[in-house]
Amino acid sequence: MSENNDFLLEESLSQQRMSRAMFVRLAGYLRPYRRQVILNLLLTVLATALGLAGPRLIQMGIDRHLTRGVTTGNTGRGILIISLLYLGTLLSSWFVSVAQVKSVVRIGQNAMNDLRLAVFEHIQRLSLNYFDKTHQGRIISRADTDIDALDQMLTWGAYQLLGSALTLVGVMAVMAQYDWRLCLAVCVVLPPLVMATRLFQIHGMEAHRNVRRHSSRITSALAENISGVRVVQALSREDENLLRFGNIHRELIRSVVRSSRIFHTYMPFLGLMAGVGTTIILGYGGTLVQAREITVGELAAFIMYLGMFFGPIQTMGDLYNAMLSTGASVERIFQLLDTVPQVVDRAGAQPLPRIQGRVEFDHVFFRYDTTTLDSWVLRDIRLESKPGETIALVGATGSGKTSIISLLARFYEPQKGCIRMDGRDLFASTIESLHTQIGIVTQENFLFNGTVMDNLKFGRPGAADAEVMEAARMLGTHAIIEGLKDGYQTKVAERGSNFSAGERQLICITRALVAQPRILILDEATSAVDPQAELVIQQALGKLFESRTCFVIAHRLSTIRHAHQILVLKDGEIVERGRHEELLRLNGHYAAMHGEFARHG
Repeated sequence: MSENNDFLLEESLSQQRMSRAMFVRLAGYLRPYRRQVILNLLLTVLATALGLAGPRLIQMGIDRHLTRGVTTGNTGRGILIISLLYLGTLLSSWFVSVAQVKSVVRIGQNAMNDLRLAVFEHIQRLSLNYFDKTHQGRIISRADTDIDALDQMLTWGAYQLLGSALTLVGVMAVMAQYDWRLCLAVCVVLPPLVMATRLFQIHGMEAHRNVRRHSSRITSALAENISGVRVVQALSREDENLLRFGNIHRELIRSVVRSSRIFHTYMPFLGLMAGVGTTIILGYGGTLVQAREITVGELAAFIMYLGMFFGPIQTMGDLYNAMLSTGASVERIFQLLDTVPQVVDRAGAQPLPRIQGRVEFDHVFFRYDTTTLDSWVLRDIRLESKPGETIALVGATGSGKTSIISLLARFYEPQKGCIRMDGRDLFASTIESLHTQIGIVTQENFLFNGTVMDNLKFGRPGAADAEVMEAARMLGTHAIIEGLKDGYQTKVAERGSNFSAGERQLICITRALVAQPRILILDEATSAVDPQAELVIQQALGKLFESRTCFVIAHRLSTIRHAHQILVLKDGEIVERGRHEELLRLNGHYAAMHGEFARHG
């Protein structure tokens, strides 16, 4: 999918509206820790009660011991007791807060870890068509940046929301107990608050979606340039790429500035309303004090409760801003988790028994994009291999060679026709039971972090070191691996960048054979090996091919001259088939390819 199409997809996503169900689903990741959550909620109730007790103590101190004490001359002892009680509530609240923080952080981080593992597991099970259409950077952004954005919501969300809600309810109940007229006076500021919150919801959510979208494009551009840095430098594209990256970054800056402007307009407005409310209460409450309808202590306590009333509103404003930001990330994460793999085990699928190696393609048609009526990539493919045979696939780039082995490995599924393994419909078997019996070596030569030995055991972790070395000896790669800096324990840099292309290819070939596959697929597996090393490998492969069915894609026709069948593909069709000598006698496509190869080596 082009970058423009990706952008349109993000635009379509940004038009969706957050649903309560999404946050309920997100909260589901807290369910395994419900006991800790309940304990934390109880601590929140206790902390709220301690906070509400403070202004009441202040009122008692003023009315009972300052106002009356001044007339009686007895203020010291009472004020001391009230002060100690007030200090006790503060210390108790502090201890409760410390316990809450430890509990909240542990719960939140465990929930985030569970979500991260769920995303990672799902990505590994997605079909290849998803990766064909989705930029790597966008996938990484969902699995990394978007999950990190959930930190405040999963870690602090429930704690802050419950604490603020309890404080609001408690404060309103206590204020109503003091004087209902003062409560009504406070309500003057509520309509502007509701209106401002609604506007913040509408514009803030869209602004945060834009930030997440542009941030994803930044990640995508970085991943693309890092992966293709050799091509960038070879074609002197540094300045052009920097210009494009700068344009993307400026769009991100504009979206961040707009999001910040919205938030930092809303939050000061909350502070303004708090000040207006305090002014109203101070003016109106002062007249009630002068009329002796309420006491000075009650007015002081009411003003303190009013501060506690607007404090949770501001906290909830911060939380709501985080929720808007999180909402954009939650949408993207669940969109990824809700992506259904195209290739899955069908109902009633059974594990595939030990493969003997008979493969049949029965009138197979295939195209990559199932949503369009584009021309077929493969048309009416018919082939059959017997156990132990070597099948070679040759043809020009784009002729369908890799598509055939991708269908055989069940990375994709055909739209028409049937593929059988030992006479059994391939799609009646589980994918895992197939993949454990297939070894694949591609042109990419991908190596993972770890040691060379770790990479060689990647397909069969339980293999003994001696088995790995024996496989390398049979293949003729043992001496080459031993010649590395630390032999089999040589550390592998990212993607194997500390090895030559030929060394990476030899390690990948050895890795496939260590897995003891029943079917071996080599997709241009010797393309990066020099002719001398290739000769050694071909001699070793000749012995190994005898006991397993092999499918080989090769541009070097010298590597497949001994294949049992050579299939010549053109425009998605098999146009010739036979052994090397038979195809040469036909004097057709294969003979022309052989002649071209002979002229140019």
